[in-house]
Amino acid sequence: MNEVIENQKPEPNESNPHSLDLGRWMGRREAFGLMAGRCAAADIETLRRIREQKLYKELRPSWVEFCTLDLHVVRRSVDREIGYLDEFGPDFFHVRQMTHIGPKDYRSIASHITPEGVRLNGTAVALLPENSQAVTAAVAELLKRIEPMESKPAPVSFDAALKRCHTVTGMLDAMPESLDVNQRMDLGAAVAELRRAAARLGVVVLDRR
Repeated sequence: MNEVIENQKPEPNESNPHSLDLGRWMGRREAFGLMAGRCAAADIETLRRIREQKLYKELRPSWVEFCTLDLHVVRRSVDREIGYLDEFGPDFFHVRQMTHIGPKDYRSIASHITPEGVRLNGTAVALLPENSQAVTAAVAELLKRIEPMESKPAPVSFDAALKRCHTVTGMLDAMPESLDVNQRMDLGAAVAELRRAAARLGVVVLDRR
């Protein structure tokens, strides 16, 4: 199927500079790690430009089709990444590549991220590949300091919490479509968090496969 789609792609129009830009970028898109959480800020900036300037029309009539047929991801996942760029700027992607931090945690420490790097104790750890361990340690320390300052959720009864678990389970069962890689990663993280919370209450979850 992919081969048929590739054969249907129009040749870039060399007289159109937009086509050349899109053609070059699509030619190296195999290195694009959007769905694996490895996407670079430059890739997302390019995608934002493709969407805003409607450059995708060189290949497909709609943004949805371009995402599905050419990027091989669902449109909402691409829009979500562009949303992160709009909200946080390119530093989010640099930090995420090094530390695998999620948007919620990043949002809580965003004031400590500057063009110079991650600021901790009055110094900045530059966002360079060789500083990956130092950046990870600095981010972990910031999150550790911020966590006690966050307000705890209002207490709920066990019955109410259990009801919510059943509600979420029903919602997942009712979803009509399969999840993309980003969504599976997000859901896996949420399930892991739930298991940790249950473990704190003495619940051991057994794998009954």
